[in-house]
Amino acid sequence: MQGTAVGRAVDLTLLRSYDELISELEKMFEIEGELRSKDKWAIVFTDDEGDMMLVGDDPWDEFCKMAKKLFIYSSDEVKKMSSKSLLDDECTMVQLEPDQRTVKL
Repeated sequence: MQGTAVGRAVDLTLLRSYDELISELEKMFEIEGELRSKDKWAIVFTDDEGDMMLVGDDPWDEFCKMAKKLFIYSSDEVKKMSSKSLLDDECTMVQLEPDQRTVKL
């Protein structure tokens, strides 16, 4: 999955929590149960300013307002990124549409 660009979408306005988002992503990628475990994959997002944060660190409503893109990285890759940009490495990127709060996969 890592390094794969995909063209699917999830409308965040139809979801009510991080659990629902993770379930939706797992169904789309046919990796049920893998995104919930922090030891294999990590989901991060960029905000309006391009800052990257881990998904789940902010209240759901706040996340929905500020998230612009989602990235799915291996947990090992996230650990290595303390001193460099997350955007420099291969990952699965998810684009969020600003008008509909939609996640494009």
